[in-house]
Amino acid sequence: MVSGENEQSLVHSFRISSVGPGQTLGSDISYHLTGLDLAMKLHYINAIYFFDSEASHRVTLPQIKTATFVLFNDYYLTCGRLRREDSGRPFIKCNDCGARFIEAECDTTVSEWLEMIGDDCSPMKLLVSQKVIGPELNFSPPIYIQVTRFKCKGMSIGLTWAHVLGDAFSPAAFMNSITNMLFGAATALTSPPLPSLGTITTTPPPKPPVSASAKPPLSLRRVDPVGDHWIPTNKYKMESFSFKLNPTQLANLQTQMPHQTPPFESISAALWHSIAKLRRGSEPTTVTLCKLDPVKQQGKVIGNTQKISTVKSAAAAVSDVDQRDLAALLVGSAADDEGELIEEAVNRDDGVSDFIVYGANLTFVKWDDANLYGNGIMELDYEKPKFVYYTLHGVGDGGAVVVVPGPVDDGVSGRDDRGRFVTVILPENEVVELKAELMANGMFLEKHKE
Repeated sequence: MVSGENEQSLVHSFRISSVGPGQTLGSDISYHLTGLDLAMKLHYINAIYFFDSEASHRVTLPQIKTATFVLFNDYYLTCGRLRREDSGRPFIKCNDCGARFIEAECDTTVSEWLEMIGDDCSPMKLLVSQKVIGPELNFSPPIYIQVTRFKCKGMSIGLTWAHVLGDAFSPAAFMNSITNMLFGAATALTSPPLPSLGTITTTPPPKPPVSASAKPPLSLRRVDPVGDHWIPTNKYKMESFSFKLNPTQLANLQTQMPHQTPPFESISAALWHSIAKLRRGSEPTTVTLCKLDPVKQQGKVIGNTQKISTVKSAAAAVSDVDQRDLAALLVGSAADDEGELIEEAVNRDDGVSDFIVYGANLTFVKWDDANLYGNGIMELDYEKPKFVYYTLHGVGDGGAVVVVPGPVDDGVSGRDDRGRFVTVILPENEVVELKAELMANGMFLEKHKE
């Protein structure tokens, strides 16, 4: 691990420019944001893709920018700017304003960087923009791209993705397209499918009837108004750390759970139980589960389609419940998708109020079925990312746990053979104690190393 001052000096020479669609779309098209989109507007997905020198030493910055010009012809929605209707409801004006493109340099190799940071996530912030939307709504790009060159000629591509645009499937598809253009076959310049005409509209669809007495979903929490600066105000300072579970460690964890408990539910049960021990007197009896839905996502370039549900323990003291019972509860008792209830709650005042999902309760985020490493896209292993890091920004005080696929060298023939990479985001006063708890039960054994 390295001190904050040394971290800052390792990444330097920042340069900022803009990129956008290679073809002009015009400014007469607007994109209507759904209630579920607006429920996620205070959250951001941060992704970093690391490539070693074998993959990236021949790739130049002009080539990367050219790839974005091609890709943004179809992802033009992400190059628009947010506006408000007369009612105050936000929408995206597709005006080709573009995305921010940041260049930087790092004085370590990719391997040295990944080994140096250990489980501490804070240095990762130097490789991906921490910008949020606002306070000038009309001028804030929804995405930022940062390319950092390392001493070894390797590189990282960091992506800041406003969650109002879509869940993890969207940035994963976006990054796989860039990777394929840069490292794939000559045919890789084929663009993703355009969104269906029904998703592009100059006027919003009629609002569905909503009941004023309808109960708000458990997964959603209204927060104090933030105006045009889209980030929640937390009571506590949030801190994150990460750890890797290789296939052997993951299999050992699953043996402690009921038979055939999936990896995600095994990890979630263990962490739910451990975090409850830290919060005696205010234990999280209700947790939120967020899972990607590949069926809903089909044919869409952007959009929030993940399944959001809640699980409630009948026990007042979750720390006294056997984690095997928590695992069974997570597998068998997840409530129905609350997406429609979230839509209704947000649309009740036409999308003007502000809400959070991640951290409204302790939230477990299942992104381990997203294709982060380009499986089935990249022909050669050396063209795939060496390591992919995903996290969330704008998490509420309840905290969140993000589970993504483990690195390439964890598996042999695909995602299912890999371990998992887990990022925990909690109030900073809980992090040290949770690490100690996880080390005591053997789940958190060593620093993340590549």
